[in-house]
Amino acid sequence: MIETLEYKEDKIRIDNVDLFYRTAGEGKPVVIIHGWGASSSFWEGFINSTKGYKFIVPDLPGFGNTPSPDKVWGSEDYAGIIIKFIDALKLEKFSLIGHSFGGGIALIIVSRLKDRVEKLVLCDAAIVREERLSLRQRVSKFLAHIGSNVISKTPIYPFLERMVYKMAGAYDYYYVKSNPIMRDTFRKVISEDLSHLLVEVNQPCLIVWGSKDKATPVSDAIHFHEIIKDSELKIIKGVGHNPYRKKPEETAEAVINFLNK
Repeated sequence: MIETLEYKEDKIRIDNVDLFYRTAGEGKPVVIIHGWGASSSFWEGFINSTKGYKFIVPDLPGFGNTPSPDKVWGSEDYAGIIIKFIDALKLEKFSLIGHSFGGGIALIIVSRLKDRVEKLVLCDAAIVREERLSLRQRVSKFLAHIGSNVISKTPIYPFLERMVYKMAGAYDYYYVKSNPIMRDTFRKVISEDLSHLLVEVNQPCLIVWGSKDKATPVSDAIHFHEIIKDSELKIIKGVGHNPYRKKPEETAEAVINFLNK
């Protein structure tokens, strides 16, 4: 039976945003950045499978208990507020885990805080956007951008929009309850390719991926492993885009073994 750790919930005001976050465990700090449509609570199973580290998991603006921003944001905006959050907590040295959309944010943070991030974990990270898009995905992406203007007034719009994102491989990104600002934020972040930042990773990096991921394919993980010099690759078999939820113990074991080196 997985032991349940004691979680502390708190919030901190940054740039007029009340940023909610959770902490659990004791030891060196590890900041986790969740993916689109997720929150800090999604990581409980993973964290309960670990020991020896203090995990700090903020709810990104627009998710969990943190309110959405008052304007459309991009990945740089999200990275900016998390950097201010890290500074507010006075974390001089820390490791960083980024899943999916959070993986792109983590990559931006690493590029800005090179000397402070000790180790990086990219979990099914959504970093490559443009190069691998098929014709079908490009059409789907185009429909995602114009859909609200063309078909939003029809009764079947919610169904059509969900199908568009599914075709585009954005299973984990479709945030059905999002407000208009978050919908436009979504449309913005899925157009941001951050792969040029991979060469700036100069700390040890673990790339952990679900073998059946359809949103961010395993070919991305292999590509990242080839580019990042000091990297390790761990494929979690039999799971898709969320190995940290579907196989939390196996994913946690790989991460903790990496952090302990």
